[in-house]
Amino acid sequence: MIDEEFERIFKRIREVEKRIREYMEDEIRKTMRSIREELAFAEGLFRPMWNHEGHLRPLFSINDRGSYYEILIDLPKADEKTIDVRFQGNLMFLRAKLKEEIAFSDISGKGGETKFYEYREVIELPIVVDPNKVRIDIRKGIIRVLIYK
Repeated sequence: MIDEEFERIFKRIREVEKRIREYMEDEIRKTMRSIREELAFAEGLFRPMWNHEGHLRPLFSINDRGSYYEILIDLPKADEKTIDVRFQGNLMFLRAKLKEEIAFSDISGKGGETKFYEYREVIELPIVVDPNKVRIDIRKGIIRVLIYK
């Protein structure tokens, strides 16, 4: 009888330990995911918005709207007929030519002139994308991408 009581107590202790371990593992995973997201965001802040090969990086935002993600991308002076959006896994590839070449003098700090011809960006998304669950609207240089969960 005492052995059964001890066995029941130890069984209960093991169950509580298991729940605590699962809870802690889940919290660690959430914290690590959050840290990775913040580091990726910070890394993006320090990447230049342009390169010497003539590409600009557009400004964009990703918003979780519950049943879908909304990605807004600003492409001023882009030729809307050339906008190309593709998906592979959880990546969105964006490319668009500018209506006309844009040139800046002394932007590199080395003197001379830098010319830009198009936008290019690879955006890491929070989910793997099913292309059948995507809607893309383009209006006045703004791309609105809806990715349904």
